[in-house]
Amino acid sequence: MQGRLRKAVILGLLLSGCATQRPEPPEETVARKALERWQALIAGDFAKAYSYYAPGYRKTVDLKSFALQKAKGVGVWLAARVEKVACPEKDRCTARVWVKTRFFHPRVGKLETESPVEERWIYRSGKWWYVPP
Repeated sequence: MQGRLRKAVILGLLLSGCATQRPEPPEETVARKALERWQALIAGDFAKAYSYYAPGYRKTVDLKSFALQKAKGVGVWLAARVEKVACPEKDRCTARVWVKTRFFHPRVGKLETESPVEERWIYRSGKWWYVPP
């Protein structure tokens, strides 16, 4: 009997710990998702990157077309870092992501640049989604 009581107390403590955890703030969620999406693009994992796009986009652009479009770029993505995320509305956020890219120019050769990208994210059906420009 004591073993059952001990297990019940431990289970109760574990469950109460879960109940007091607060959900991640939208700014943190969007920053994490934006970075994950860029990491997938950099790694060439277009299926994973595609999964972050809003359902409306995925209804109009299939995975094969998306992958072909991303693979035909004029440069190579090297790295990404999220500078900031602002959420002026509870279901809309903007992320500023700095992306490092390597280009090849016929006269100059390899050229690396880092530039900011402004991203729009929306909250729908319990998830944050990337909305392309």
